[in-house]
Amino acid sequence: MKVLTETELRRILMDRTVPAWTVPPGTVLTPAAVDFLKERGIRIVCQEPGSGVLDAKFQPLPPGSFIGPDGEVYDHKPEAMTHLTGRRLVAKNHPVIIWRGRLDSLCASIINAQLTGIDCGREDFVSDLEEILEFVRALLPAELRGKPVPQFLLAGLDAQAVRERSHNPQKFFGHSHMKSTCRMGPLPVALNLLRTMVRETELAAATAFIDSDGHCSREDIVMALNRLSSLFYVLMFKYLPAGFTPESSGI
Repeated sequence: MKVLTETELRRILMDRTVPAWTVPPGTVLTPAAVDFLKERGIRIVCQEPGSGVLDAKFQPLPPGSFIGPDGEVYDHKPEAMTHLTGRRLVAKNHPVIIWRGRLDSLCASIINAQLTGIDCGREDFVSDLEEILEFVRALLPAELRGKPVPQFLLAGLDAQAVRERSHNPQKFFGHSHMKSTCRMGPLPVALNLLRTMVRETELAAATAFIDSDGHCSREDIVMALNRLSSLFYVLMFKYLPAGFTPESSGI
């Protein structure tokens, strides 16, 4: 049995389009490959065993032209559309485009939070956020190129270590789950805001990459954002003012 992946489809199609993709007998499309074709408005045809295999009729794109959501070809990019991949256009309210916008806002907010660290004279805080910023920036090229998300290892913690600490702060930090207040200081307040922004970015990713059947085409992106929001919560404990005892959230 042959397995056809999203990566292989990207390599074959490049900046070309087809109205339909024929799947020969004995070939299976991965879920990500199915999503890739659906996003581009390419109909999937399963060829019956024993019948002739139809060749995909490629439509080469003229230089400077673009492929629309339904396979139509434009000689200029309409203002209501933007690039999904290569010369493939989608509406600007496409779920993946909304997610990319959230990701951009998150990066900008991390940079803004670094200024708070500079004002407080905490280069360790700035350095922690710089490492996180580079990880967040890497999510976009991973999505665009269909590559895996880089390994999650931030502030000296992997994904499992972050999960353990965020679920049991009493064990690791000597405090129960905290209630966020302005009294916890500027650095934890900045981290708490970033935590909520990551949550919003994660929800946008879920909308973009989880279909109506519950299948997720980019589980690595959704999980990375989930762990990142937990990491910001863990860092809030790290940067509490000396001698400050946070109020319990009651959770």
